[in-house]
Amino acid sequence: MEQFTLAIKFTAKPDNYKQFKKALTDLFETVRLQPNFVEATIHQNIQKAEEFFVYEVWNENIEHFMNVTLKQPYALEWEKLLVDMGIVREPAVYESIAEFRK
Repeated sequence: MEQFTLAIKFTAKPDNYKQFKKALTDLFETVRLQPNFVEATIHQNIQKAEEFFVYEVWNENIEHFMNVTLKQPYALEWEKLLVDMGIVREPAVYESIAEFRK
């Protein structure tokens, strides 16, 4: 099974970061229901409240994710929201090379 990790840094504006935070957490109520979704964690920068970091794990290959998962209606609505709110997004895709657990 192919798996990848998506890490995205979002930067909202000082006047809309609370609205963005709610939209982001609401988004994952839908994302978590997707068949290939494994887990996600949303982080907020404690020194810069308008900065968020999202860590997602998916059981699919990146091509399927880009061509199918990101074409779903909820994902297209999310893209529009990012533009409408002027959110800066910096995505990166990673594959696991080692795991460590306590």
